[in-house]
Amino acid sequence: MKTLIIIIIKIFFISALFIISNQNLHMKDAGERQVFLDSYYSWVQDVFSQTVEIAGYIINSRWLPENDSQQSLKS
Repeated sequence: MKTLIIIIIKIFFISALFIISNQNLHMKDAGERQVFLDSYYSWVQDVFSQTVEIAGYIINSRWLPENDSQQSLKS
């Protein structure tokens, strides 16, 4: 569990660095800090919504086999 938390923290930290470097932001400037916060918040929302979508797909999937094989044996 501890390893999973460390991995998640690293992913969020590396993504923050990518946002800063891709948009060439200087964190000393208050305006650019706000741009970073808006971009990072948007990214976190996207990750959360995609995670919910994937979890919903997994939950709604049929995992058990159909009963066709048992019905064909009785016929």
